[in-house]
Amino acid sequence: MLRFDAFVLPLAAAAAVLSIQQPARADTALVAAAGATAFASMWRGDYAAGGTLRGGARFSRVVQIDFQVWESLATVNERADTGLSLGVTGFLPLRGVRPYARLFAIHQHEEGLVSVAAAPAGSLFGIGSGIRHRAGGGLSLGAEVPLPSGHTRPGVSLFAEATTIYFPDPTLGPSAYFGLDLGLSFDLVLR
Repeated sequence: MLRFDAFVLPLAAAAAVLSIQQPARADTALVAAAGATAFASMWRGDYAAGGTLRGGARFSRVVQIDFQVWESLATVNERADTGLSLGVTGFLPLRGVRPYARLFAIHQHEEGLVSVAAAPAGSLFGIGSGIRHRAGGGLSLGAEVPLPSGHTRPGVSLFAEATTIYFPDPTLGPSAYFGLDLGLSFDLVLR
C-alpha cells in the first residue's frame, strides 16, 4: 500500500532545495561555436563527416536559445546532408566544466552530390531538384571546458557533444542519426 508520506517527504525536500536563494546573476551572453562533426545513420554502412556552426544567446549562465547548422557528406547515395535546427540548451554552470543538454527541432535537406553539382545555387538555398526535405527532432548531451582566458573577452571553451536525431518518416531517408561534435565555443558576456 502506498503511503502519503512517501510523496510528501521528497516533495518537501525538493521545495526546500529550490527555495534556497542563489545570488542573482543577470548575465546574458552572445554565444557562437564551430566544430567538426561525424555521424552514422540507421542505414547499413552510412557514415557522414562535416562541420557545424551554432549561434545564440545564453541567459543567467543556465539557459541558451540557439540556432545550429550542420553540413556533412554521407556515404550511402553519395549525398550532402544539411541540418538546420532551433534549440534550447540547459547548462550546469560549474567552474571547471559546464555539462549541458540540448533539445531541438531540425529541418534537414538530403541531396545527392550529382544534384548539388548540377545546381549549386539551388542547393545552397534548399530549392534544387532532388532535395528531400525532412523534419524531426533531436537531443544533444555535451560539455564545455573553459580555457584559461587571462580575463580576456570573449571567453573560449572546448566542447564535445553526442547527438541523436530522429525523423518520423523513414521513406525519405534514415530514421535516425547518431553523431559526435568537437570544437570551440565563444561567449561574450553582456552586462
